[in-house]
Amino acid sequence: MTVAFDAIALTGELSGDEKIQFQLAYGNESKSVVVGVVLAIFLGAFGAHKFYLGQPVLGVLYLLFCWTFIPGIIAIIEACFMGKTVRKYNNTKALEIIESIKMVRN
Repeated sequence: MTVAFDAIALTGELSGDEKIQFQLAYGNESKSVVVGVVLAIFLGAFGAHKFYLGQPVLGVLYLLFCWTFIPGIIAIIEACFMGKTVRKYNNTKALEIIESIKMVRN
């Protein structure tokens, strides 16, 4: 799994042990584009892809309105943009991890 460009630039400020700590934390927190697309296509009407990406409020809305089939249609459209969505999520998580490592250091 690759780390977003901004995160790679920021890991240059970390020591060797901190880089290992970052890689372990990022490996646990990062999400897969393939899993996101599969969830959006097959279980998107129930908001599974939203729960996967840490958006439980939207996931519950999808669940509440799944009987209208509108969330299913929206999920199919979102599956087309899932790569960008997951990369944004992973980049945000990477930056959060780096900031938490820097806080511990100080």
